[in-house]
Amino acid sequence: MAVSRKLRRKIVRLDRVFYWYVAPDYDDAGVHKLHILSEDKKFIVAYELEQADKPNWRPILVVMGKEFEGLSGDYTGYRRVLTPIWQDNLITPKLVGEIIDWCYSKEKDLILVNWMGEILT
Repeated sequence: MAVSRKLRRKIVRLDRVFYWYVAPDYDDAGVHKLHILSEDKKFIVAYELEQADKPNWRPILVVMGKEFEGLSGDYTGYRRVLTPIWQDNLITPKLVGEIIDWCYSKEKDLILVNWMGEILT
């Protein structure tokens, strides 16, 4: 099933079409998150806004889709990974592109964390 394009912005990156939008996550106390997904819905991630401003906090990206470089696609459920610190006060297509590029990069250290940001062993 294709992605609904209503209220979503389109970005072409790595010769693929992605859609992104910002919306409150009511399952997470209404925190605003940037959602990025591929047209075929194999790549789905969510990134909480303004994580760079939190003291003593490393930003986390929630991987919801089966496609993410460095993680196997046979896992069911959400996975959380530490990310670089991006300037995330203002969401722009440039930031969305940086996140997509990082997700598909083969040269990154993947550190899995739990929902509290604690590193999993």
